[in-house]
Amino acid sequence: MRLDPPVLDFGIIAPGKVADGVVRLINTGQRELEVLTVQPGCKCTTINDIAGQKIPVGGFIELKSAMTAQSAPGTKRAEIKILIDGYTEVVKLGLVNEVSLPVRVSPSYLNAVDGQPQSGRIVVESIDKKPFKICSVGGKKPNLVGFDPEKDEPRNQYLVDWDFARDFPDGNAPRYWVIETDREDSPLVDLFVRHPSTLPRPSLRLTDYRHTFGRVEEGTSHEFVVDIGDLPENERVITAASSSSAARVELVSSEREGSVTHVRLKVTPMTGTLGVQYVPFTIYTNSRQQATAVFGQWVPKGTTGCFGR
Repeated sequence: MRLDPPVLDFGIIAPGKVADGVVRLINTGQRELEVLTVQPGCKCTTINDIAGQKIPVGGFIELKSAMTAQSAPGTKRAEIKILIDGYTEVVKLGLVNEVSLPVRVSPSYLNAVDGQPQSGRIVVESIDKKPFKICSVGGKKPNLVGFDPEKDEPRNQYLVDWDFARDFPDGNAPRYWVIETDREDSPLVDLFVRHPSTLPRPSLRLTDYRHTFGRVEEGTSHEFVVDIGDLPENERVITAASSSSAARVELVSSEREGSVTHVRLKVTPMTGTLGVQYVPFTIYTNSRQQATAVFGQWVPKGTTGCFGR
């Protein structure tokens, strides 16, 4: 049997979005083939049920697959295993996608763990090659290499200099460093900071640590969902609280679906809160607690382009 294509490449997907694809299972042998089972190797992947379908000699059937993009930028790979009646070796279909906003950062994380260089450069570029402006990085004036925003025309690619000691003088970094641009479809772009201060300290098993409310108008509340896996039946989420003076986080609802508990939360800015904000908060159950954070930007009503605070 031959797969066409041999790898299902979903291309670039926005965080949290779903992409669809189709692969043909072509019978290149001398007898009819029957599909026994098809098993995705990742919960991010769904397929149509083709178990029991038969592929005539020289013919094909189609396997439809959908892949949900992870929330964090970067490349994601997965696999689908196909077992054919009469054969012990499975056929493996590779899946791949790149999660990115219209403005992409490369590499997608700062590797500032112990033993690694504590400074470096990143590339920030638009996927469609349209020029744009970088307004701020981490809420501060960006350190752009070979570019003067006062004299030079906007580009579609920038080289940004970073230095951990300079950019995070207290020695602690937010888990996600936020870059603000003037693009309406990508006002905030984030990259993961790998550093001892950002490593998760799990008490509850969160399925994701990246939570954002994007760019919203000042005074606006935003609801978001944190998923907790394998919460015991006798344990329930009872409240949530922020440790930030910029915004409060409160519990809206908590609902179980199979092995996952969906915790809906609401972040509300304090009066006068503007600019990029990283809001640490804690989820409390009746027996444990878990610290995490949500980030985004509040801007005055009607703001377009750069805000830069």
